[in-house]
Amino acid sequence: MVGIKDVAALAGVSISTVSYVFSGKRPVSDATKIRVLKAVQQLDYHPGSGAAMLRRDRRTHLIVLSSPMHPYTDYSNYATFFFAVVARARHYHYNVVLLMDEDDTDELLRMSYSGMIDGVLLLDVTMEDPRVAQAHTSLVPYVSIGYASDPSKLLSVDVDFHAMGRRAVDEFYRMGHRHMLMIGSNTQSYEEGSNFLVRTKKAAIDRAQVLGIQTTFLCSTGDDARHVSQLIDQAFRLDPEITAIMAQTSISHMNNTIVALSKRGLSIPKNISMLALSTFGNASVLERPLDEIPMMPHETCSRGVDMLMECLEGIGKKPGTVELIRSDYKRRGSVGPVRPHS
Repeated sequence: MVGIKDVAALAGVSISTVSYVFSGKRPVSDATKIRVLKAVQQLDYHPGSGAAMLRRDRRTHLIVLSSPMHPYTDYSNYATFFFAVVARARHYHYNVVLLMDEDDTDELLRMSYSGMIDGVLLLDVTMEDPRVAQAHTSLVPYVSIGYASDPSKLLSVDVDFHAMGRRAVDEFYRMGHRHMLMIGSNTQSYEEGSNFLVRTKKAAIDRAQVLGIQTTFLCSTGDDARHVSQLIDQAFRLDPEITAIMAQTSISHMNNTIVALSKRGLSIPKNISMLALSTFGNASVLERPLDEIPMMPHETCSRGVDMLMECLEGIGKKPGTVELIRSDYKRRGSVGPVRPHS
């Protein structure tokens, strides 16, 4: 069984230094703290309940929101999640520290053992997110808004993106569509395992395969009219029989998609159906308002804060719990019965 001596040996420090990192009774340099905490993670060492009680007995009324900004982050909607967290945290008289660095795992480790914070919320979670692995060695609770491939070490809440992808395909199938184009975000976001994009894509493509719908999947190469027009041209070269499009892109990209379709003589929904996924309830502002199945940042972020507060009160659910919130389908008449191209 791994003990504190093993942690001290791997970190190259004394046992008393490891104890001070856990208890906060004496100051320890950030560099030494991080070395100790990485040894804790590597050895899968779980601090004793006494150390955990030290944190539980004194509230700082401060939580960390870890929300890294990647090159593919949609900055236009970034603040929506942050303010949803802050608004709910203020309900509990808590303040929020925002960590935005793309690699803030060391800072999270330091803060979780510093005594400065009561808990951590994770945003923009990837499928193999390194922050998730820290949860089981932390002295403060972690809650993930979005869930990784292995959510067993913490509590998670998210929109049910699997249900979203299936619902979108079912709607097309019900209307007789058998050739579908799915436009995804940029390639990098999938390569890095952006949770909601990966889950929605898989669910939609898997469901389409079950129903016998031929699917063309293309990633966005840019939001401007030229790139969107090229993407639409490519899609119809790959499958000239496309009659339905689902888009998981920005509002600007969707608007240019509508324009590109119009230039091809395709009107919505007479000649082609179109549906927006993972939007923010704002597809109604487009030149041609679209049906959409939106994200729900207020609901997921608020519930994430609630789950964190429940943990602090000792009434939280077991690590590994994943709560999924189903998003409603908003109809605006952009999905209709299939009509073959003339």
